[in-house]
Amino acid sequence: MKIKQNLGESLYIDDPTSSSSLVATAGQFMAIIITLGLFSMISSILVTESLSGDAEQINRAGAMRMQAIRVSRANLIAQDASLPILSQEIRVFENKLSHLFFGGIASTIDNPEVIAQHQKIVSVWESIKQSPQTTSVEEFDRFTVKIDKLVSLLQMESEKKLSLLRLIQGITLFSILIVSAFVLFKLNRSLITPLKQLVRVAAEAGKGNFNIKVDHIADNELGLLSRTIGHMSKQLESTYQEFEDRVDKKTQELTQSNQSLEVLYRAASNLSNYEYHQIDQKIIQELVQVLGFGKVSIVLCEKSVNNLVFYKARTNTIDHQHMDVHQFVLEKRGRFFGDIVWQVPKHETPEEWQKQLLQAMADIVATAIELEQKKNSENRLLIAEERAVIARELHDSLAQSLSFLKVQMSLLTRKMQKGLPEEQVNETINDIKQGLNNAYLQLRELLTTFRLKLDDPSLENALQGTVAEFAEKCQHGIELKFEIPQNYLTANQEIHVLQIIRESLSNVHRHADASLAGVNLIKEDDKIKLEIWDDGKGLPTNLEQQGHFGLGIMKERAKSLNSVLNFKPNSPTGTKVLLEFIH
Repeated sequence: MKIKQNLGESLYIDDPTSSSSLVATAGQFMAIIITLGLFSMISSILVTESLSGDAEQINRAGAMRMQAIRVSRANLIAQDASLPILSQEIRVFENKLSHLFFGGIASTIDNPEVIAQHQKIVSVWESIKQSPQTTSVEEFDRFTVKIDKLVSLLQMESEKKLSLLRLIQGITLFSILIVSAFVLFKLNRSLITPLKQLVRVAAEAGKGNFNIKVDHIADNELGLLSRTIGHMSKQLESTYQEFEDRVDKKTQELTQSNQSLEVLYRAASNLSNYEYHQIDQKIIQELVQVLGFGKVSIVLCEKSVNNLVFYKARTNTIDHQHMDVHQFVLEKRGRFFGDIVWQVPKHETPEEWQKQLLQAMADIVATAIELEQKKNSENRLLIAEERAVIARELHDSLAQSLSFLKVQMSLLTRKMQKGLPEEQVNETINDIKQGLNNAYLQLRELLTTFRLKLDDPSLENALQGTVAEFAEKCQHGIELKFEIPQNYLTANQEIHVLQIIRESLSNVHRHADASLAGVNLIKEDDKIKLEIWDDGKGLPTNLEQQGHFGLGIMKERAKSLNSVLNFKPNSPTGTKVLLEFIH
């Protein structure tokens, strides 16, 4: 029999020989018991058959004894009467004597004592038969005694056969009991005890305990089973230990992965937080702890990202004699920002997961640097755009007013040099005063516009504050309808929308003379619709000719939203300011 092990080994176990096999042993014991039983049965049958006819012979001998008494009595009667009765009894006795040993399978005639006693009876009977009348009663009594002795001999012979039968059965029963006791002993020693041990070993193996060994050694099926289970137990123990080692290894790998992910998560969280411009040194220390050995430093090559400071490492501080250097490039979208340098002792061999961790950290750092540069670029663009807006607004408003004042001052100087009448000089002075007032108002409007910012991240809250502010100024109610999702608009769009609303409500406060106003900001499909209305006196007929500075700024902001600002009459009275743009 050949058992293949899972490790590629081959284990050979010989088959049990026929002489040591439990099946062969059980067959031998069964054959012995069956043989003893058959011997007992056949012997009993033979002895029983030898007893067949013994009872009849005893009965015949007893009947012959009775017939001898009848012959003795007929002899007494024949002396007083006739001989026919005696002759008849003699014939009956003669018949019984001649048929004494007829019948039965095994005859007792071979017994010397029985044969001798029978010959004596026949001899005495021959003498009695020749002259029965001369035979006395005492002679008949002695003859009867001889017949009685023959009956006793026949009875003893039959009892000997019965004793032999009892002896055979007793010996057979005793032999069967001895064999059965031996079989039970061997069964308990060779079968029951090993089976209990095998069951215990199997039960413990099922619980994961492979330390219990089978100590049954035999050249039979149980011995083979014991050796096989022993080898299987060793194999299972080896496999179980291998699985435990694998589980421990996987657990260690998962622990390392969790630690790596935790370090990467904290690094990404810190880098993505706009309040932080440096990577916490603790993150690098944790990274070194997760790696287990070596030194980690980050070398940047661009001055524009010097606000991201990690370890200030220089390539000339690396001990190349005792350290192996591994570099992980900080690169994003084809732009190179520097390297993550890992100095490893020469006797240490980096594993793949360690390299993957450092490469992931390099990707995170490179992404953070790119986002920081992108944010700085966007801020510069915003600043440039805001400066352009300021310059345009100053040019379109305050610069024109100052130009007008400059012209008026030149005109005033000429009038004064020419000595024109005081009325003409005062007229120019009044124009200069009016120009100064307009310039001051324009300056205040520009300052209000440029100082506005969204301190609250919610546009709805900012609108609520604006509505409350102008409701207090106007001394009447202002309704607000806000139906757009939170954070739906960009920051630039929110600023422009809020400025248009403030300028519109400022016009309501200064010019409308209204009792109620409202602001509606809603979303329909992909469009944002803005409506500012009042129930005041309505639009002037010469709105375009007045050149109102605030309206110009509102139109410029609408143009920045890729839209057009519309002014319409409200029903029944008042004004509507309408704006519609696509998000």
